[in-house]
Amino acid sequence: MADHRPGRHISCAALSLAVLLLTACSGEKKPEVAYTLPEILCGAHVKKRAVEPFFPPGKRLSKTGESLTNGKYASGCDYAVDNAKTLLVSNFFHEDAATARQIAEKRAVQYGNGDKMVTVDASGDAAVYSRGAVAVAPCPGYASDTGGLPRTSFSVEVLVFYPKDLSKERNALTELVKEIVPTVARANGC
Repeated sequence: MADHRPGRHISCAALSLAVLLLTACSGEKKPEVAYTLPEILCGAHVKKRAVEPFFPPGKRLSKTGESLTNGKYASGCDYAVDNAKTLLVSNFFHEDAATARQIAEKRAVQYGNGDKMVTVDASGDAAVYSRGAVAVAPCPGYASDTGGLPRTSFSVEVLVFYPKDLSKERNALTELVKEIVPTVARANGC
């Protein structure tokens, strides 16, 4: 026996349309980055593609700290997206010739989320661990703000909080930290 009530067909059609609309609206839409990605990280020019993987979706980017080009024995700055720590960049001068592996192993203990594995790139000048990367370069002489304290090398470090799993971005992170080294070297007469 057929149902001849037109109201029931309209109700079913409306319900079906509502379900389709809800399904379409709840589709996997990628969250957007509503802020401008930095082209200068703590005074160092970088390519947008170099920083893109490490900045999450959000509305507002803020920066605090100092430029790496200020000539100080240690300096750095950090970035936050919507008030959540996102990326820290720093440089340190060393009296000894510390290797990238040595520094990365220390940082892995401090920041490595329990993962102490360190991977050193082929040059030996950069190393990456689960939350960041380190690059080293020679820089003999004296830093301007240390009262005669000698230096033989410096390191540039990048600590990232996004994404949670950096296994796919290890190469990008190594390239990013290595991209900052020449800026620090030039600014400090290395």
